[in-house]
Amino acid sequence: MKPLIGYHCSLERFTAQEHLSNAKTALAHGFKGITCSDHFYPWSERQGASIASWPWLGSAMNAVELPFGVVTSPTDRCNPVIIAQYIATLASMYSGRFWAAFGSGQLLNEHISNHHWPVKSERNKRLKEAITIIRKLLKGETVTFEGKYFQVYNTKLYTLPSVQPKILVAALSSESAHELAGCADGIITVIKPVEDQKEFIYAYEQGGGDRNELHLQAIMSYHPDQEQAEHEAWYNWRHAVLGGNLQAEVRTPEDFDSAVENITVAQTNKIIRASSDPKAHLEWLKEDISCGFSQIYIQDVSNDQAQTIEMYGKLLTQI
Repeated sequence: MKPLIGYHCSLERFTAQEHLSNAKTALAHGFKGITCSDHFYPWSERQGASIASWPWLGSAMNAVELPFGVVTSPTDRCNPVIIAQYIATLASMYSGRFWAAFGSGQLLNEHISNHHWPVKSERNKRLKEAITIIRKLLKGETVTFEGKYFQVYNTKLYTLPSVQPKILVAALSSESAHELAGCADGIITVIKPVEDQKEFIYAYEQGGGDRNELHLQAIMSYHPDQEQAEHEAWYNWRHAVLGGNLQAEVRTPEDFDSAVENITVAQTNKIIRASSDPKAHLEWLKEDISCGFSQIYIQDVSNDQAQTIEMYGKLLTQI
């Protein structure tokens, strides 16, 4: 089956209006889906944006007739009951066009409502409880739930979608992929070396995950000048070099800026796909498809989103 190639809106960069324009441009150039992040804080003071995903999704989905997904955490900032209501509302308005992916969260965004930051194993357990509550509510159940982390009493949603939205987990490590696979319809992750990606997918499948719902957030940078493509990846997204474990433990954008102060362009190049050559981007896409990803979302960390969308639009005809 031909994979879906979509475009990712990093809502911690650019304005809400610019993201809406980018989503429209992606539709015009043949992209088949849109995803967005859900941050309270940006990764860096340089990024300078903090757009709430849920109101933006309501507007964007009205303007752009594509499937949309959001990657968020339903554990601290927003109670899972409220997240379930948000999902039900969007899935009712835009039937069959919305899905959500849930991760265990990052201190950067979640500390605003909870001074206690659990270890990763506890965050995964908390996430599984939240997903259980959300799925029950979306099915129309009246929920009473006495968990270790969440308590819900005699609660139900009055607005329900006619088509159940898919619920994915967001994971970076093979361990989390294996542990969380059984509580969701699919999984979304980020780019890795091919052998690491295959190990990740194997762990997910061994945990009971559906191989037909493998989603990828493909972080890349494009500019016609190679040096500029690399520079913009470094300038905008060098926190990726820290890795998922450390990224989850940093509290503020200022702290992130301090943590990445000595990271070099060469280090960023090992993590982010930065190239001026469209053929290189095409080969990376083919590599992702060969790993088995059914949906791939292009996350451009360079400055000129329209330029990248136009370039990738030409590549899509070769997939």
